[in-house]
Amino acid sequence: MTDDETIATEDASSAARRAYVDIVERLATGEFAPGSWLRERSLAMSMGVSRTPVREALNKLSSEGLVRLERNRGAQVVAWSREQIIEIYGLRAITEGYVASLAAQKADDSILAKLESNLSEYERAITEDDSTRQRAAALNNEFHRLILDATRNDSLIYLLNGVFGLPLVRRTYLRYTERDLWRSVGHHRELIDALRAHDGETAEMIMKVHIRTAQRAVLQYEQLEAEPPAT
Repeated sequence: MTDDETIATEDASSAARRAYVDIVERLATGEFAPGSWLRERSLAMSMGVSRTPVREALNKLSSEGLVRLERNRGAQVVAWSREQIIEIYGLRAITEGYVASLAAQKADDSILAKLESNLSEYERAITEDDSTRQRAAALNNEFHRLILDATRNDSLIYLLNGVFGLPLVRRTYLRYTERDLWRSVGHHRELIDALRAHDGETAEMIMKVHIRTAQRAVLQYEQLEAEPPAT
């Protein structure tokens, strides 16, 4: 590959990253509401780039479950109903509460050290100017996976590993305020303390509060009203 080709490749990659960040920021602010359609041409014009980096950005967002691609129509911002959100987070509260209780019985120095390291990195990540929240979201997912791994229960690990990367969880993180993030830090600290004390009852309670607090944030940020009863 020539120097000119290398530069062209790097420029294209940079343009795609910029397009991705731009779209994510507009998702976070609510400019692109759930259910709305994103068109390559209009996005490219608003960003001053060609359609190729926009297409790459939309493909990435599709792989993350934040948009749904439809041939000849564009990309639609994925939407969830209020009832779906309550069901998802209700399931998480029950299952992850149980996971935390079980983990408290089995947590050893090795897992506690990993959780402490994760929490330190998490605190650093949320102080950085990162509008996409990618690093914080990844560390949050890792924290929950570490607690799951501490159960040493292969069946639970197999069943729940995919839950932490749910698109709904990812989008919620885009819209977290500083207050939301630091509250999350506090919950993580309390969970580590409960695991260290091998206090399963407290660990379960804290995890349920943690998940339900996230649910409340989702409902607030998605600005969903209760659905009318069926007639």
